[in-house]
Amino acid sequence: MHPVGESMIHEGRALQFAAALFSLLTIATAHAAPGDRARFLEGASAAKLSPAELAEEPKGYLDPGALDAAAVVPPPPALGGPADQADVARLKQATANATDARWQRAVADDASVYDRFEKEFGLALDRRHLPRTIRLLNRVATDTLAVTGEVKKLHPRSRPFQRFALDRVCGEATPPKPEAAPAKATSYPSGHASVSWAAVLVLTEIAPPRAQALLARVVDFGESRVVCGLHFPSDIEAGRVLAGAVVDKLLAVPEFRRDMACAKTEVRAVLAGEKSEDLAACY
Repeated sequence: MHPVGESMIHEGRALQFAAALFSLLTIATAHAAPGDRARFLEGASAAKLSPAELAEEPKGYLDPGALDAAAVVPPPPALGGPADQADVARLKQATANATDARWQRAVADDASVYDRFEKEFGLALDRRHLPRTIRLLNRVATDTLAVTGEVKKLHPRSRPFQRFALDRVCGEATPPKPEAAPAKATSYPSGHASVSWAAVLVLTEIAPPRAQALLARVVDFGESRVVCGLHFPSDIEAGRVLAGAVVDKLLAVPEFRRDMACAKTEVRAVLAGEKSEDLAACY
């Protein structure tokens, strides 16, 4: 596809999902419209899901309160303090230096998660090809987003576009104007960063030979949030730390370990030319 055409598609997808994703990844996650979650996590492949599949809300593995998020992630930098100033400087550098190609990649990263790691993983990350793996990732995402929401409530922080007049913001046809007292201050930590890091940490366990490429891509994916004008660098780092804590906790859950083993079997089989649907049931 011509780069301009691809850019327009990515821009259109981001604009379509922007409001839904903002709701999904902020405090009011319960108010996202049916299907928003699947479209965010699974990308374009969600268009082939049935209404029932779109409306499904996967159950996480962790019990409420299993992870003390406040003990894992420190508060965001104090407004106007040295760390905040460094955050702002890195934000302005990233937005000013982003080439058109880098901006287009950031817009695409804004729209979805799993499909943005397919090249590095070496297989299509969708329910058609890897249903067991996607089911595992979706349950991990439930845990990760729940904990992320808790921290967002605990540490309100305005997003970059709420503090500064930016030339462009992902998902917005016209950059929003800065707000003196925004109704929602949900920059910290980044939900995109936490859920993408959690997914990649799981994928590297499933396919260790892919780890180096996946880790490089998730770092770049997190940088996209800064290029987008939607997060500060410390929001991304907090999301990474939070994801690591979630996955570390999951590794002690027998049900998660069982599902991980099933996903490993599925991936090995598909890489060998088999189809997931032909595999024996995995319990």
